[in-house]
Amino acid sequence: MPSIKETGETKGLKRSLSLSMLIFYGVGTILGLGIYVLLGKIAGEAGMMAPFSFLVAALIAAFTGISYGELSARIPKSAGEVNYVDRAFDKRYLSMLVGWLIVLSAIVSTATVVNGYVGYVHVFVEIPAWAIISGIILLLSAIAVWGITESAITITIITTIEIIGILLVIVVSGDNLAAFPERWREIVPGFNAADWEHIMLGAFLAFFTFIGFQDMVNVAEEAKNPEKDMPRAILISLGILTFLYLIVSTIAALGLTPEELDKSDAPLADILAREGEHYPKIISGISLVAIINGVLVQIVMIARVLYGMAEKDMAPKLFGKVNATTRTPIWSTVLGAGIILALALLFDLESLAEATNYILLTVFIMINLALWVIKRRDEAPEGVRTYPLAVPVLGVVLNVAVLVFQVWSTVTG
Repeated sequence: MPSIKETGETKGLKRSLSLSMLIFYGVGTILGLGIYVLLGKIAGEAGMMAPFSFLVAALIAAFTGISYGELSARIPKSAGEVNYVDRAFDKRYLSMLVGWLIVLSAIVSTATVVNGYVGYVHVFVEIPAWAIISGIILLLSAIAVWGITESAITITIITTIEIIGILLVIVVSGDNLAAFPERWREIVPGFNAADWEHIMLGAFLAFFTFIGFQDMVNVAEEAKNPEKDMPRAILISLGILTFLYLIVSTIAALGLTPEELDKSDAPLADILAREGEHYPKIISGISLVAIINGVLVQIVMIARVLYGMAEKDMAPKLFGKVNATTRTPIWSTVLGAGIILALALLFDLESLAEATNYILLTVFIMINLALWVIKRRDEAPEGVRTYPLAVPVLGVVLNVAVLVFQVWSTVTG
């Protein structure tokens, strides 16, 4: 039977993404989804030890990122997680569950970031939150429908701008680091349960600032050389962001009190406000662009997961239809954008971020288990780089540990 993309007026997805574009895609979605909106909330949980929360979150993300890298090279398909779980367990209900969890997590995380967008807009002008949220989602949905190459070029340009924003914070407020030799004891945790409980609570939120690497595998069918480029792009993206997050969070911890950061709707703007009155508007403008990037990438990813699921008869066939002109899955894009809009208008930033993490930790446990099963059973295709079995095993252990800790903290707190 011919696939959906081979029937009617539809055609297959367009292979146009190089390694450099994939890296920009990854850095853009990770950076745009996290630190610009959640830095203050992480500091509110971890206090001065926020950099260690980012470090713990990076460690957890790294093992799962490596697992995603190997799986994306073995199985370079859209709706990556669905295909990975399907290959490992051959249980249709498990594959469908993972697919819909991925769609749900992307929708909720995008609604989270759109909420954070409002605070930076208000640095310039007071506009009703509902109008800001509605306008940005409609605009970015139109770009996503336009085409993957156009979306990737937009993402590349915006990623360059948002990296400039992070570098601006480092350059302008970098003198805060001069206090580190005297104040390092405030940042480095002691050997006691209380410090590490705060760090782990912060790490649960900081984990949100690293999500996005999993989105990259869902454009595998649009990459020129997914077997080699996708694993490299995932690891390079995570490495770049870990380095930048550690520096920025240390500058923030030394420049503002945790209470000031926790109350901030535009944390990077407040950090720079100490350096001059014009800096907050500059970084707020960059932040607006950065958040746009994260939202655009998520809308693109949601559509590709629904497209891939439709091809496997795990979602309505309507979502598998690719427009003959734009070569994009329009109906799946429209559905995702509509639900994002509803959630962004109904829920607050922190609640949405926590909900995203619960969903994704569950998915990451299943993905690491999938690689564990596949590695024990199947030989890797020729040319695919493999990693030790310990990688997915540790990925499972770390994700389960964080999930259990957060549930325990919620129940006892």
